[in-house]
Amino acid sequence: MSRPYLPPHRSYPEPPVVLPLRAPSLEPTPVEGCAVCALAAAWRRAYRTGKGTADGRTDHSAAVDCSLEIRNHPHEPRVMGLPINIPAVRP
Repeated sequence: MSRPYLPPHRSYPEPPVVLPLRAPSLEPTPVEGCAVCALAAAWRRAYRTGKGTADGRTDHSAAVDCSLEIRNHPHEPRVMGLPINIPAVRP
């Protein structure tokens, strides 16, 4: 059996997609007047810059943990990322 002739494979790669490291609009903001949120924001800034930590190194995992604490910390009235009302169902 003869094999059909196949031309050599040529690919033309596309340039890489450059994504931002973090989206500042999605980052939780501390609630004004909340001591826990202010402390978590200060630690988040220290972990990202490395200034204020014991060894002077950055720790982005700990910075994300601080952001989660700010987002999930209970407040009165409750601060939520989602609307409180149930979405309207359209026919």
